[in-house]
Amino acid sequence: SAHLGYVYSDNSFFDGGMWFLKKLKNSTALHQFSLSDSKNPLTTFMFRLSEAPALHHFRHVLLVASPQDGYAPFHSARMEVHARSLKDPKHGSVHLAMVENLLRPLQMSGTNLVRFEVHFHIQAKGLDKTIKRAAHIMLLDSLPFIQHFVSINRGYFE
Repeated sequence: SAHLGYVYSDNSFFDGGMWFLKKLKNSTALHQFSLSDSKNPLTTFMFRLSEAPALHHFRHVLLVASPQDGYAPFHSARMEVHARSLKDPKHGSVHLAMVENLLRPLQMSGTNLVRFEVHFHIQAKGLDKTIKRAAHIMLLDSLPFIQHFVSINRGYFE
């Protein structure tokens, strides 16, 4: 899940598709996801969502991300600062504040935050691999991956 939205991307195919769909459909969700639903980034849905304390109610928060996933930016899924945010005058400070908003309550509550970096052996060829969709689907819908992940991390789920 892209907890920080979709601002800093390394997938030009997805960026183009996002731009096209926002223009064609004028989708509220896509505007929210890309922090373009308000002229003031501090009043965007994603920023306001980052201010809503919720994750600190859990003992363990597991963030699972793959650098092969072109749909959920790696840094966003892991709630980490992206290097480009440090030089971005438009969204940089907002990005940094969102990371702080999400992590501060976890640190203060003693919640155990664990970040997992997953790499898949992707044999698929074609469009799914080209647009980096295959890893995204594998994270969400691969029963063998999910079963293995839960099995080796069973302690977090008890």
